[in-house]
Amino acid sequence: MAEAILFGVAQKMIESLGSQLFQEIGSLWGVKDELQNIKSTVSKIQAVLQDAAEQQNHNHQVKDWLEKLKDVVYDADDLLGEFFTEASRRRAMSGTKFNKKVRTFFSSENQVAFRIEMSGKIKAMRKKLDAIAKENRDFNLKVSPPENYSLNMQREETHSFVPNEEVIGREHDKEKIIKLLLEPNNEENLSVIPIVGIGGLGKTTLAQFVYNDENVDKHFELKMWVCVSDAFELKIIVEKIIASATGKKPEDLHIDQLQKLLRENIDKKKYLLVLDDVWNESHDKWDNLKRLLKGGAEGSKIIMTTRSKLVAEITSPVSIYTLNGLSDDESWSLFEQIAFRKGQETNNRGLEEIGKEILVRCQGVPLAIKSIGRVLCLEKTESEWSRVKDNVLANILQPGDDIFPILKLSYDHLPSHLKSCFAYCSVFPKDYEIEKEMVVRLWIAQGFIQLSNTKQLEEVANEYFKDLLWRSFFEEVGGEFGNLKYKMHDLIHDLAESVAMVDCKHVDRDSKNVDVDEKIRHVSCPCITRSSLNETLSLLVKAKKIRTFLLTSKEHSYNVLDEPMLNTITSNFKSLRALDIVGRGITMVPNSIGDLIHLKYLDLSRNDNIITLPEAITRLWNLQTLKVFACRSLKEVPKDIKELVNLRHLDDNDCNALSNMPRGLGQLTCLQTLPLFVVSKDSSSTSKHVGGLGELNQLNNIRGTLEITHLERLEDANSECKAANISGKQHLEELKLRWDQEGNINNDDEKSLDGLQPHQNLKYLSVRGYGGVRFSSWLSLLANLVEIEISMVKDVNICHGYLNSPLYNLYGFLI
Repeated sequence: MAEAILFGVAQKMIESLGSQLFQEIGSLWGVKDELQNIKSTVSKIQAVLQDAAEQQNHNHQVKDWLEKLKDVVYDADDLLGEFFTEASRRRAMSGTKFNKKVRTFFSSENQVAFRIEMSGKIKAMRKKLDAIAKENRDFNLKVSPPENYSLNMQREETHSFVPNEEVIGREHDKEKIIKLLLEPNNEENLSVIPIVGIGGLGKTTLAQFVYNDENVDKHFELKMWVCVSDAFELKIIVEKIIASATGKKPEDLHIDQLQKLLRENIDKKKYLLVLDDVWNESHDKWDNLKRLLKGGAEGSKIIMTTRSKLVAEITSPVSIYTLNGLSDDESWSLFEQIAFRKGQETNNRGLEEIGKEILVRCQGVPLAIKSIGRVLCLEKTESEWSRVKDNVLANILQPGDDIFPILKLSYDHLPSHLKSCFAYCSVFPKDYEIEKEMVVRLWIAQGFIQLSNTKQLEEVANEYFKDLLWRSFFEEVGGEFGNLKYKMHDLIHDLAESVAMVDCKHVDRDSKNVDVDEKIRHVSCPCITRSSLNETLSLLVKAKKIRTFLLTSKEHSYNVLDEPMLNTITSNFKSLRALDIVGRGITMVPNSIGDLIHLKYLDLSRNDNIITLPEAITRLWNLQTLKVFACRSLKEVPKDIKELVNLRHLDDNDCNALSNMPRGLGQLTCLQTLPLFVVSKDSSSTSKHVGGLGELNQLNNIRGTLEITHLERLEDANSECKAANISGKQHLEELKLRWDQEGNINNDDEKSLDGLQPHQNLKYLSVRGYGGVRFSSWLSLLANLVEIEISMVKDVNICHGYLNSPLYNLYGFLI
């Protein structure tokens, strides 16, 4: 399905070419007509993509045409991005004071040369697009009407699907599994209970249902949960077991150290271990693990979930529990809650009959039932339901066939822009815990999010994510401190891989056996050792058009990625839009990072040894997200960060070594994320590179959390704090104010606090180190405040008078 991500790229090109800024630059550089022709051609191509996608399964010529089209559209997108970036930069810098080198760069001769070069490239690209557009005339492809996608889609009318209902019909299975768990072992002190069934049946959900049962809690002294998935590597599994048992992941230990630590934690304890999603068919690998697990007390049990009976049999199980599909009544109960609008189930028997015919093909598989239910929920008439039924019957000939076609049908019913976002997620490995904030920003970086006149891109992207979650393409898997994580079910991930095709690839540890296609566009890999990363890079260098490079291992390793390796990435992958190199022991970011002119997402988080960032980063004109979270040695961000005019997120949280914020930061009015602002020791009036609190004045798009530290350093406390305009930041949810009393010689804390009045929308307020004897009166105006934390203050009673008001409904008040 080559059109999945291609549609998103084409949509972004059309939006860009239609923008006023692009038209102005096109006129300025004499290529306005060429750009308009490209826009027209891409629009015509996009309109037939849906029909081409449907025809390619039985027409190889259409399939080949789509592949060629994809290459040309990607190249055109790169060229337009290069043209737009350079032209915008030149226009923005015209009229400023230049040194000799820059004056030469912007000389009239240079301008003419640039115009001639880009004009030639754009004309050649237009001809390529025209030529490939003409080819589709032979295929008689149908033009699809524009999609009118509503972000709300009447979802509020459907029945809610609460967590308890996810295990509908599994009470009997739960009782049987628990009975096996509680009965004594016959021969060994450790026995295995495999739960076997096809994908989508709910094996993991059943295991969770059992794992959290009150009787199971009382019976076992220790419980552990490990998601195994594709890679059955002893060291990794032992690390995960220890992490589950202790709540702390072991760092940089050899296997001998790990096995000792494991045995210490399970020694003489009756434990329950769940090994979820096991694929290993090697007796030796299983025996090596089981030997290490025999140190527990008698009655210790292992629950294993797997799709393969062969996998179950190699474990020498006491009993294999084969999970079957839901009964007809249970299937209907689950389907009914999802597919019908309120009252519809009682007044339209025709829909009920059609639904039951479709359910026969779902084989009682909850994932299939939920997927098809979400599709039908959006349809209103019997004719629409009948059309879906005909599609199901046409693709699944006999009951007992694979349910994959039903899942594919739910994909086919997605709006095209959601298809792009969904297919892109195949870049993550199976069982990867996805953070919504990360994937939303990656979608934006790739241009998959449609512009809105009334909403920020992030708001629209969040709606996309909620829609895919609602349609069961994602599922919640919990998370710490309310930070939910999400996964794709294995079968859903298989579906994403099938529609993304060669565009996305996860290169696993066994990279020697991975064939990397040179046309790959989005890649991820775990690469927790220097050698594995070197192997991966040697495979990837032929893939010159990579747009996403992610290191997805949660195991942050030191000294894995050095400067030469980073140079390999930046010199070979010039089309990168997203680069994620979190926690790899980087000591220095090379200047070559500035050559990635298309880069929009850069994550350098958890690299503790980075002290400074190169000024070359400020050449990344298109950068939207810069994450340096927990770079604890970082002393400053680039002084010319104001050049990053498109920056929306600067995540500097937990960068405790930062000494100041740069002057000009306040010009980045698109900024939505700035969790940490450090007041400098140097007066902003005496340093041309250091910015004061006034930099916050115009940053009123900031949302989430803002922490301001070292307020004791302020010289003119009241005026500087007022200049920050905290009251103008209506999207801010949490404000943290920090004074270091050891360095506080001005004792102007009360003036500072008075000037830092937040907007009344604020929900969380934290004040630490405050030296005043009274609290500001604005506290009584914060009608939406739900939590306040006061610590290390001179007088613990400074705000009690304000908080006695019935206005407050605080759930947290900490002193």
